[in-house]
Amino acid sequence: MEIISGLKQKKRHSCDIEIHPYLRDHHLEGKVILPAVESLIALARVVKTIYPRMEMSCLKSAVFPRFLTIIPNIERQPVFVDVENSGENVIAASLLTSIKSKTGTISREVEHARLEFCVAGPKEICTPPFHVVNKLKGDCISVPSITIYRELVPFGAAYQNIIGDLSVSSEGAIAYISGGNCEADENLLGSPFPLDAIMHAACVWGQRFAGIVSFPIGFEKRIIYQKTKKKEEYLGRVVPVSITKESLLFDAWIYKDGVMCEYIKGVKMKDMTKGRICPPDWIVVKSEW
Repeated sequence: MEIISGLKQKKRHSCDIEIHPYLRDHHLEGKVILPAVESLIALARVVKTIYPRMEMSCLKSAVFPRFLTIIPNIERQPVFVDVENSGENVIAASLLTSIKSKTGTISREVEHARLEFCVAGPKEICTPPFHVVNKLKGDCISVPSITIYRELVPFGAAYQNIIGDLSVSSEGAIAYISGGNCEADENLLGSPFPLDAIMHAACVWGQRFAGIVSFPIGFEKRIIYQKTKKKEEYLGRVVPVSITKESLLFDAWIYKDGVMCEYIKGVKMKDMTKGRICPPDWIVVKSEW
């Protein structure tokens, strides 16, 4: 049954992202950066408004090509969202901003996020059972969360959602993660904080085994079986799939009491600073890849 209509219609929508104080805890090189997980929420909000019957449980072909820098002292960030009905119950959406030249005479569009919302197939992806996911093979170290957020992923309090120790080996990383708090919207895609913490775990793995500080630049597919909630605790696991000099690829799972909440396939990570930020010597080992 068709749940959306208007095949191949592409429309642009102007909207604002409310800049809550907690978002300013997400910073890089002295600049506040909109988290990738928040860009997903912004896109979902617009798509759901236009297509209220569209499912929000399956996201695919996500790309985060450019950071969206939040300037100081603003309460709302103006953005554009392009929405296109691609057919077969697939909605494509892009998040863009308009940047003016120094003279103010020329403006250009910059794309910060792009993905597709689709209808998940019947159990199309086979995921491992919990008793497999919550075990980590190989020589393992434990990195306390206080160390992670002081030396490896130095974000503010709102984005410090790895709980206790992160266990890391060449086979992946595993930790308990928090659903966070603050004013984040959890209604459409669940709390953004568990997925954000999963990316922190992948970043730590990359620092140890690839010697780079990497950031998410996309994922192949995200299936939400059960929305994560703020103030709740989850188990997160990442597994390296493909490691090259250009990028790191992971699969990830989020569980609550042994029940799967999310599966994220093909999380792609890359050094976006061109080597300006390097991991501390103590975390790096010679890569097995």
